[in-house]
Amino acid sequence: MERRRTALVFFAALVLCALVTKPHTLSWNDRSRLATIDALVSGHSFAIENSAFAAGTNDKYRYGGHTYSDKPPALALEGAAAAEVLAPLGVTLARTPDRAVYLITLVTVGVWFALGCAYAYAFQLLLGLGSRRAAFVAAVTGLGTLALPYATILANHVPAGSAALAGIYHLVRARERQRHVVLAAAFLSLAYAFDASAVVFGIAAVILLWGAPPRTWFVFALACGPVIAAQLAFNAHVSNDFGPPALNQSSWNDPSSPFYRGANQSVFQFTSPLDYARYALYLLVGDKGLISYTPLTLLCAYGFARMWRGPAQQRRIAAAVVATFVAYFALMVAFTNDYGALNYGERRYVDVFFVLCIALGPALAALPAGLPSVAAQLAVVASVAVAALGVVAPFGEVRGVPGYAFAPAEFGRLARRAPFQAVIDVVALLITILSVLRFWSSAAAPTRGTGPRAP
Repeated sequence: MERRRTALVFFAALVLCALVTKPHTLSWNDRSRLATIDALVSGHSFAIENSAFAAGTNDKYRYGGHTYSDKPPALALEGAAAAEVLAPLGVTLARTPDRAVYLITLVTVGVWFALGCAYAYAFQLLLGLGSRRAAFVAAVTGLGTLALPYATILANHVPAGSAALAGIYHLVRARERQRHVVLAAAFLSLAYAFDASAVVFGIAAVILLWGAPPRTWFVFALACGPVIAAQLAFNAHVSNDFGPPALNQSSWNDPSSPFYRGANQSVFQFTSPLDYARYALYLLVGDKGLISYTPLTLLCAYGFARMWRGPAQQRRIAAAVVATFVAYFALMVAFTNDYGALNYGERRYVDVFFVLCIALGPALAALPAGLPSVAAQLAVVASVAVAALGVVAPFGEVRGVPGYAFAPAEFGRLARRAPFQAVIDVVALLITILSVLRFWSSAAAPTRGTGPRAP
């Protein structure tokens, strides 16, 4: 029965993606990946200089006489496989670009989004929190975080975050059977292949495997090997190093290249501790803030605190996720500068939203009635509304204008172009919010049962 419900969550999430996936490109980011997909399908090469999509992006660099996307290849390889399947049906990037972009995005990013929601449901069952609460957590994970807007375009953050959640789920079950060790390694190595910054989930792996037999560690390392080796080999093939080309300064230091970004640039973005402190605050509560766009993360923090005071397994999971998030946030503060970014919210948080929402179930289970419950409901409703607003324009805002200011203006322009569609969107959002509030009472009700179970 639980497997059927997990499958139902997966298909419900996929249907949601089918309704909101974009049939066109929005940014350098997705055009760069589409250029690689186009090059792989038409020329069986990662070099994108002959792709029409390459002209619309500066997320590219020159190496060895060819132009390459600076994005990791994993998502593009999935997209190329989807494009090959679609070609005999007459759907190609050359002849029917809008339809091809829509379907490629849906069967890659959309499927990963649905898989992430399904694992969010399964994780709550693993914690013994019951199917009603598990379904609520899965719904809020999908509807109330920035995973939703970034599931509508060809971006790598949803696949990375979903794969990370799946990997942690199987790590928690690694002591049951060896197949969970293999699955954990496969998913976590895929998370790294989708986004190199997902290497921080190695911290979670160490914490969750601590105390396991040497054979388990060996199997895990062995199963991680193929994907990681393939990624490193690719990096060496398209650049002069094994590291990610996007982080390789020499990739951008050819003055003859039209993509030259200046020699001797430091990997550090600021010069004083005060600047870093301001930027950290900006990433938490500012125009790209974690709490600004997804206030339900405060409920997640409460949930992790409750898990830390719970059974040993929950303490270990909480330690693994919180330590990973702290490391991830520290890397963002140290090596990024998104003061002028044109994306809705901070898209890098999508890598960790799926695992942060693990704590929603324990938070609901322990949340006191009265004012704390009302505040939590408001945080969830606000998160759902902000995530839905982000679907309008995940990329493209004016430099210096926050997404929550740009997106309503963009929605106003949409309403003028297609008023009937705008009305449908508003009605759908209101129905979604009312459904979340109605579902809240049953999700927050005491759970009956005697312990953890899993589908």
